[in-house]
Amino acid sequence: MAERTGQSAAAAAAEQVKAVLEAAERSAAEIVEAARADAERIRAEALEAVDRVTELAAGVREAVAALEREVDALREPDVPAAVEDPATRVDPEADDELIAEAEAVAARKPEPEPEPEPEEPPAAPAAAPEGARVLALKMALDGRPREETAGYLRENFELEDPEALLDEVYARAGR
Repeated sequence: MAERTGQSAAAAAAEQVKAVLEAAERSAAEIVEAARADAERIRAEALEAVDRVTELAAGVREAVAALEREVDALREPDVPAAVEDPATRVDPEADDELIAEAEAVAARKPEPEPEPEPEEPPAAPAAAPEGARVLALKMALDGRPREETAGYLRENFELEDPEALLDEVYARAGR
């Protein structure tokens, strides 16, 4: 009987080992399957990221090409050179004299205007000094860019509305 008890204990131990081994194999199979599913998900996400990067790179290439075209257009303008009207041409030697005259006119202080009566609506903003108008017209007729003229007026005159003056003189100069 001792033999039988030993055999049944061995058989029970063998059954336990077999059950543990089967559980371990099932667990390993589940782990392998989960790892495969994770790997497939990561692969799909990586492919999606590659597609997005590829699309972004194409957009960047298009933007760079557009900027290159703009730079080329700025280097070689299609605008024909302005034709000077002989009737509005100013002798370059007269520049210094004209500038001095305009500065003298600008330096003159206008007589103070009488204060409006309280019942009257406020007065309209003062017109640009004649010196500023003459200089701006001269610069426009000489073909100087509007920005350059605007800078000169800002530096040398205190104007309430320089844009209106620039609109006027550049319209007169036909520019």
